[in-house]
Amino acid sequence: MAGSLFNFKWVVILLAIIKVTKGTPHDKWQKVDEAGKIFIEQEQKFTWFEANNECAVRNMTLIAVDTFEKNQVIDSLLRKKFHVSPNLWIGGSDLDQEGKFIWTSTGKMFDFTNWQHQQPDNSKNEGHCVHYRINSDFEWNNAPCWRKMGFICEEN
Repeated sequence: MAGSLFNFKWVVILLAIIKVTKGTPHDKWQKVDEAGKIFIEQEQKFTWFEANNECAVRNMTLIAVDTFEKNQVIDSLLRKKFHVSPNLWIGGSDLDQEGKFIWTSTGKMFDFTNWQHQQPDNSKNEGHCVHYRINSDFEWNNAPCWRKMGFICEEN
């Protein structure tokens, strides 16, 4: 009896390992020169705070698209991966001070921006978190942090 219980535990552990490895398709992971290793989750939806946690679990942070060159690389990758820009959280916010957007991974204010026309607009005084906007030309928007959408993480 003890031997069969021991074997059952190993079967359960093995199935859990298989489920975890199957749960993260390889096409969500990308290696890019300007950003290192990135992870794009577009299928499941998260708030900005949940997306931060999802990145942290992977020892990553929401991506800081902080230079023109890095934006070009990410833009090119997203255009190849998606025909239309999906809503994807990135690591910028003005949660600390209204209108002063910073990259949460570095604490640095935005030097480079890729805002969609007439953005940021602080929609209904709730637009504090930055994302690639759906149906835009892969440009940014500020939105309420509680909205659910995909996200992009980068290695720390």
